[in-house]
Amino acid sequence: MNILRFNVYGVESTMPDGVSPFKTAFSLPVLILTVTAMLLSGYLAMSLFRAVKLAQFVKLHKIARINIVVIVAWIAVVFAYYIRVIGHPIGAEPTYKVGAFLPLAALLLSVAAASGLRRDIKKVRATDRIR
Repeated sequence: MNILRFNVYGVESTMPDGVSPFKTAFSLPVLILTVTAMLLSGYLAMSLFRAVKLAQFVKLHKIARINIVVIVAWIAVVFAYYIRVIGHPIGAEPTYKVGAFLPLAALLLSVAAASGLRRDIKKVRATDRIR
């Protein structure tokens, strides 16, 4: 029985002599989406400490929304497409470990960051109006 493991680097066989029926470039879209989400999240985390002007908060809010879209696309690509395509040739049912649910946590935290930024934008606009 050949058990396949899917990760961002590709599909690999867990058997000592097992060969994966998929090429390395098969999971390239997942790798690109993963790196994009990581870079956007890192940029957001580092930039939040320096943001003091309204334009900076608005820019960070746009980046947070883009990050949410990238994470949703990652979840859709992996769970709607790759799991079916990988499991179909071997007739296997997928089993998920803890790492499969980390994108959902990233999505929830990104939504929380976007809502916090939206509240900060409202506060900055209110203080600008008072001046």
